[in-house]
Amino acid sequence: MRENTVISLHKLTWAAYVLALIVGSLVPVDMSGAPEQSDKAFHFLAYGLMVFFWPADWKGFRLSPFWLAAGLGLLLEIAQGALPTGRFMDLWDVAANALGAGVGLAVALLRFKHAGRSA
Repeated sequence: MRENTVISLHKLTWAAYVLALIVGSLVPVDMSGAPEQSDKAFHFLAYGLMVFFWPADWKGFRLSPFWLAAGLGLLLEIAQGALPTGRFMDLWDVAANALGAGVGLAVALLRFKHAGRSA
């Protein structure tokens, strides 16, 4: 029973994180004081964490967490260019999203591989 509660809480937390990422990607943001291109590190980290913490029992999806995260990142960048929020599409952001998702997946796979050996 406790394990089901933990799994459900993980899924709920993960979904809230993704929803916050979507909303945060579409609202206007003042980056005037930030160093140039510093948002790329945020993109990398945000999408890496999304894939790393992907709920493990969702492996039945036909698309991997990487492709879903990278696709979401691309769609959000397109939306930034299409919506009148003062934000714009940046292909380097798309690259940072995909790179972060790839690294997040690689680290998750290494973690599961290592956990399997130590068990």
